[in-house]
Amino acid sequence: MSLSLEDAGRPPGLADWGRRLSNSAVAWSWGFNFLRLASGLLLLPLLLHKLTKADLGMYYSFLSLSGIVAVLDIGFSPTIGRFVNYATGGATRLSAHGVAEGECLPAANLPLLRELLVTARVFYRFLTLATFVLLGTVGSYMVWQVVAKTSSPGFTWLAWSVSVLAVCAECYFNFWNVFLRNMNRLLLAVRIEALAYGLRLLLACALLLAGAGLLSLPLASLVTSLIIRNASRHYCLAALAGCPAPARVDWRAHFRTLWPNSWRLGLYLAGAYLNMNINVQICSMVFGLGANQEYGLALQIITIVGGMAAVWTSVKWPVIGQHIARQEREPLRRVFWPRLWLHLGTFAVLVTGAITFGPWLIHAAGKDKQMLPLLWMALLALNGLLEQHLSVWNTLIAMGNRLPMLWPSLATNAAALGLNLLFVSRPGAVPGVLALGPLLAGVAFNYWFWPRYGARTLGLGWLQFVRYGFARLRLSGA
Repeated sequence: MSLSLEDAGRPPGLADWGRRLSNSAVAWSWGFNFLRLASGLLLLPLLLHKLTKADLGMYYSFLSLSGIVAVLDIGFSPTIGRFVNYATGGATRLSAHGVAEGECLPAANLPLLRELLVTARVFYRFLTLATFVLLGTVGSYMVWQVVAKTSSPGFTWLAWSVSVLAVCAECYFNFWNVFLRNMNRLLLAVRIEALAYGLRLLLACALLLAGAGLLSLPLASLVTSLIIRNASRHYCLAALAGCPAPARVDWRAHFRTLWPNSWRLGLYLAGAYLNMNINVQICSMVFGLGANQEYGLALQIITIVGGMAAVWTSVKWPVIGQHIARQEREPLRRVFWPRLWLHLGTFAVLVTGAITFGPWLIHAAGKDKQMLPLLWMALLALNGLLEQHLSVWNTLIAMGNRLPMLWPSLATNAAALGLNLLFVSRPGAVPGVLALGPLLAGVAFNYWFWPRYGARTLGLGWLQFVRYGFARLRLSGA
């Protein structure tokens, strides 16, 4: 759209800002995060009002059993996404470890993308089958043990059946959006996810109000999974329209290339997930549910703030992957520097606001609820900031298709757990001491070593990278 001469010199108005926001992957990602927060605010009161106590307990059992997909994925989604980045960047070969050397194509390698698409489809068929078998057997057995306590056992079985179908559909259809996102169609992918999630929220609320009970959320999930699949598939195939589908693909060869770092990444992510959740269980067992409310709420706030801040870097990983495939270090530095500091700066600002105003807001929402005391919140926030810094550098290292941080990270998680067990066993211990184990264990090695290691991916030392960034700021200011 062209501007008239009269408009060329005027400051941007509301319409201009609206267009900028509608075309910003960062804005859509934040909107998606806000929708996920809103789902708790809107759905929880309805769930409390519409479901009996036994049915609500069964709802949480459904959620817990559905989490099996994250375990079975074993890091495949981010690994296939990384290889899609490389192929979009023109890579002609893929390597099980590191980036394959060789000349890159000037444009996306569409035949390789087609082969990766077939490989992902085959893998997710197996994953979906495994999910269906586990939920249909072990999951159904666990539901059978308590189904008689629900308000309507027959209706509960119907809701569980739809839940299994919804989880399987989300599992299988997920790869279309993974491809779209990593082919650098990030704005489209996030728009589809955000709009579908908003529809899921509205549909779930409408079904709860209509009396659908336990059937409401799985049915809404199933419908919106189909929408995400169809929209993502349409845009993926449109991007690949210049290359016909191959008659035959050796997906086993591609899978052998994907597998070594897929299981490593899965183990790395599982270690981080378990480390956080074990601390919650320790707090509950040692200090009781009341104290666990303080610690769990503080941890949830740090997690939410981290998710909001991470949007700055997450929208650039597809582009970063393409630069890595082409071995373009200077463009990589130019993209990575501002996003790293926007990420960390946003986290620092948001977590400061949460610590400052959080106690007042929480007291206003629930007079018997509270966060950890200020000192422990500050230590938890400091550890969160260092974790965010480490996470960005570890992701950059992983974008090079190597995970040297796996075993040191698992060892650090074990050390943090051991320290926390020691701290909580001391007389006079309080829930806040659970912030100390991860902080001390991380400072001992991971928090300083891997940023230095990751900077070498950029062809610089860490301090050189910092000086590089400030030099660019001075040049842009001049």
